[in-house]
Amino acid sequence: MDETDQKIIDQLRENSRASYKEIARGVKISDVAVHKRIKNLSKRGVIKRFTVTVDQHKLDKATTAILMIKCNTGSAPGIAERLAKTPDITEVYTTIGEYDIVAKIRTHDMNSLKDLVEKKLRMTRGIHEIRTSVVFDAFKEDLSLGM
Repeated sequence: MDETDQKIIDQLRENSRASYKEIARGVKISDVAVHKRIKNLSKRGVIKRFTVTVDQHKLDKATTAILMIKCNTGSAPGIAERLAKTPDITEVYTTIGEYDIVAKIRTHDMNSLKDLVEKKLRMTRGIHEIRTSVVFDAFKEDLSLGM
């Protein structure tokens, strides 16, 4: 990946709906070259998908929590895969350290959070401890970090 590819990726991070012509103007190459490079970056798996950033509050998902989960030995990958399929769980990571899984949840309110944790997650076979931290303020939420 060269500097031009990086510039294209940076522009797509800012606006994934930008046209090839718009990107070409910013990168100073032809729109045909931009198209070929984006196609190549996608084919190589550098670009996985084109997406949007939404305001969670406007979607009425105002409550955010971070879960730290301890699992029975060897069960973390399977549990993480199941958690990743849960609609209100937005991020799931298996980790090394005190906790086996860290997950981020966005729900409508505290009652929805409580229902998800108490009625679904605590009943999941293989989970033996869940620590929940509710987020008060987010100072940075940016999944489109620069390289």
